[in-house]
Amino acid sequence: MVSKAMLHSLLQKQLSYSPEPGPLHTFRDATWRPSSTPVLPDPIAPAVAPLNSLHLLTWNIDFMASRPRERMASALRYLEQLVADIPSSSAVVIFLQEIMESENVGEQDANDLSQIANAPWIQQKFNVTDIGSGEWDSPYGQVALVDRRLAVARVSRLRFVSEYQRVALFVDVCLCSSSSGDAKYLRLCNVHLDSSYGTMRPVQWKALAKHLQSGAEGVAASILAGDCNANQPRDRTEPQDNGFKDAYLELGRGEGDEEGATWGFQSLSWERWGRQRLDKEVFWGDVRVRKLDRMGVGVQVEDEAARSEIKSLGELPFVTDHYGLMGDFEVQDGLRTVTSD
Repeated sequence: MVSKAMLHSLLQKQLSYSPEPGPLHTFRDATWRPSSTPVLPDPIAPAVAPLNSLHLLTWNIDFMASRPRERMASALRYLEQLVADIPSSSAVVIFLQEIMESENVGEQDANDLSQIANAPWIQQKFNVTDIGSGEWDSPYGQVALVDRRLAVARVSRLRFVSEYQRVALFVDVCLCSSSSGDAKYLRLCNVHLDSSYGTMRPVQWKALAKHLQSGAEGVAASILAGDCNANQPRDRTEPQDNGFKDAYLELGRGEGDEEGATWGFQSLSWERWGRQRLDKEVFWGDVRVRKLDRMGVGVQVEDEAARSEIKSLGELPFVTDHYGLMGDFEVQDGLRTVTSD
């Protein structure tokens, strides 16, 4: 048990942390090229119409499950089909958690980032924050796939005071300029908060509020999505207590409704936490949620041999133990776009 004095000290330590800049990778000339500079509109090129709609997908892919390559292959095929059905009038961003890239080359070793980087549909449609694990402190991490049409000002990571070496991954998307001419951003945040009983989760939420609701950094609005590990009574109100709106509740749904749960259906150990809404999408500022759906429901490994082996090990053949979420948001100020190359 952590004392109140210790929690206060840890909070002060957490609030002293600043986001650390990172690259965004674009697939060009048959290879992924990193850039630490903003992906901004060409001032000479004709103006490109902004986008006012954003589909934000989030999904935790269980890093401990066997046959990780077949699981990720099936996950990516499912996501490809899902993205193909999203209207082109909406931008698309995909957040993934518990992604692994093993240094080993055996068929039982995860190579999630390589599979992501080699997927033609991702090369064509998205910029990617991570194609290697060099930015991670943990054996597994988060990655964001960002619609290539979006003007991105910066990518950064905020390290958490954490028992699990967790971080928040920020992607600042340019909004159409205000009448004053000041630059404004929609900060998108991919999170994987501490697991288990999560003593540090309240500290992590306060840090997120500081960095996702900060006009001083040009952040006019923000959307956070990911595995919030919300398994304790206090977790039900952490977003609201810290100034966020919970997309699920904003749509008139009730806390504790089983149809909102994202975990407990595809895990043999589900009784530990029950069927819980571990994954969330929350927001702040001039954005509005129009729709929020679960995704990844019942998606299984497609490779028959791998599926058979998974069952023989006493595991379930689902791609992952989490359902994902797909939120449809209206962005009031409009998302700035760039010409595709």
